[in-house]
Amino acid sequence: TLQLPSTAFAHLHRQAAALDAFRPRLDACCHHHTPLPCARRAWTDVLDRFCTDEFGVKTRQYHCCRQQGAA
Repeated sequence: TLQLPSTAFAHLHRQAAALDAFRPRLDACCHHHTPLPCARRAWTDVLDRFCTDEFGVKTRQYHCCRQQGAA
């Protein structure tokens, strides 16, 4: 678990939360009959949620959240 101060560093908290959300989904994909599509779906879902959270604050969003489609 990442140890960050409870105030400030909100962007790092959001990044760490996204990675924490991804880890169990990726582990589950390792036992899936099609692991790569499962992992891709898990990453896309987690990244979409991360970007939604990023656009919900008034700071500059992480650069990947401005990309579209396969990018």
